[in-house]
Amino acid sequence: MKTALLLLAGSAVVSGKYSLGKAGESCDVVCNSQGLKCNPKIVTNNNTDLFSGLGINCAKPPTHNGTWYSSNQPGYVSDPTDPNYGECLGYKGVPDYDNCNSAYSTVQRLCNCEGDNTYRNHFGTGLSSWELPAKETTVFAHSLPAGSVGSITHIWTTCSQSCVDGTVIRFYIDGETTPSIDMLPPMAAGVGFNDSHAPWGTKWMGLGAGNGGNGQAWFNNFRIPFTKSIRVTLHHQSGAPFGGFYFIVRGARDMPIQVGGYTLPKTAKLLLQKFEGELQPLEWLAVTDVKSGSGIHFASTIAVASNDLNFLEGCYHSFSPYNESFPGVLLSTGTEDYFDSGWYFNAGTFRFPVSGNTHLVSGNGKVTWSAYRMHDQDPLFFNDGLRVLWRNGDVLDPTMKTKCYTQKGITVGNPTVSTVVSYAWVYVW
Repeated sequence: MKTALLLLAGSAVVSGKYSLGKAGESCDVVCNSQGLKCNPKIVTNNNTDLFSGLGINCAKPPTHNGTWYSSNQPGYVSDPTDPNYGECLGYKGVPDYDNCNSAYSTVQRLCNCEGDNTYRNHFGTGLSSWELPAKETTVFAHSLPAGSVGSITHIWTTCSQSCVDGTVIRFYIDGETTPSIDMLPPMAAGVGFNDSHAPWGTKWMGLGAGNGGNGQAWFNNFRIPFTKSIRVTLHHQSGAPFGGFYFIVRGARDMPIQVGGYTLPKTAKLLLQKFEGELQPLEWLAVTDVKSGSGIHFASTIAVASNDLNFLEGCYHSFSPYNESFPGVLLSTGTEDYFDSGWYFNAGTFRFPVSGNTHLVSGNGKVTWSAYRMHDQDPLFFNDGLRVLWRNGDVLDPTMKTKCYTQKGITVGNPTVSTVVSYAWVYVW
């Protein structure tokens, strides 16, 4: 981002901190990332001096002779794939009040940023009938005043089915270059395989109705804390843009975060640990892997595709200290137990406040299944690192014929190779 302090001569004199954002960023993002407000009034005096002051050469003749024709202007086209590449657009006849929230994927907007924006007790933005970009684009940013803490408290999104199922939301916390959280909305709610059963919801997450009656409106209320700044990006995992996209993100300042009645330290950070890949029969999956420090394992979601249901024999274990020997703490005597059910979920799908069996289809030698488990009522605290392991199937002790307390023994049933997506949400400090 480039910034310059400019004072324009003439009858319309305005002083302000003018900035040129990155391609695809709105002026709200450009200004909020500096802890400033977007002033929708941009005074150019119908020339390119503001661009020049920011190091932009406007020598190429502009489309429409530089006359404003879109709410993402004034701006500079920096993407070589755009036919208007290299042009400074919309600096003539700029309306008295431009749209701070508008953006276009190939345009770097010229923005007027001034006035403190860090004071807000709640903050956020909304995108209406937007184009979900093919490339990762920052859609929201917020900075805090010194001594404060903040948290994202709510996100909601809807689009067409193929659009929303592939929407990637990333959260960059306190200046991160690699996001702590990189999520798909359905998996964040423990729903796999494009299951659109709706409406349903808990206080933490859920799915509302969409166009045509299928569920397409995902929400999530996990508290995502930060101490300095937050940046939220969007794109579609297919690498193609999608129109008709809607998105809301909100947060609050200096609001305590509690899990199971315990107030998290102000230094707490939420991590999303993911696995996407194949597991061989009886192979272990590290659901959670925090090698040191303190925290709480807050939630798990999982989606599995396999050839039969015998993967559900797998037990969940936790280990803290991190290098604690097997079996650690046995969290379940089978996969269904961990999700508050039994008998291979033979009573069907359900969505309880702390657990859910959100999808189960079995037949013709194929099984697809997904679920969620919250730990806000039974927090898994740790002080010296934590491992949470799950197994693709399990074994019986040859002598006692008991399960989960031995790593080698008699295989239960015939577990096969399973394709697994696992999300683990962990607060650490």
